[in-house]
Amino acid sequence: MLDVTLQKREPEKVEEKVKKPVYNWLFENSINTGKARLDISQQEFKYEKWRTNSSLSNFVDTIFYANQMNINYNVTDQMHYDYLFYSIRKSKRYGKKKTDQDRQNEKLAKEEQDNINLICDFYKYNKVKAKAALRVLTDEQLKQIKNKLQKVE
Repeated sequence: MLDVTLQKREPEKVEEKVKKPVYNWLFENSINTGKARLDISQQEFKYEKWRTNSSLSNFVDTIFYANQMNINYNVTDQMHYDYLFYSIRKSKRYGKKKTDQDRQNEKLAKEEQDNINLICDFYKYNKVKAKAALRVLTDEQLKQIKNKLQKVE
């Protein structure tokens, strides 16, 4: 392409953004499954003690090991990894998936909390009195309260 002075124009250099690699759970999976011991210094990802301790503290059989490493926070990364790798029994540990029942319970809890806030606003009650009033009020009365509050706003 030519510019205004009819000189050949160099194409603009577009800088590509370097994407930071997403942390993979290589270390935590190695500790849990025990397939191969890793050398921390030769991995592309930095070993993060807090992430490993946090992931292992979600399970009953590994919480004490994670707590022991929290107490001894001044050990090196390799020592931290080795202790957990050799002391934890190898097993598949997965987080609990949410079921339809869990989602439904969350939805009901959110609706109840919204209703309590509605009663607090309308009757100027505190949370304890609003919970007691919620047990007495019917769905029709809650709809009326909601409509009255919407008209006021």
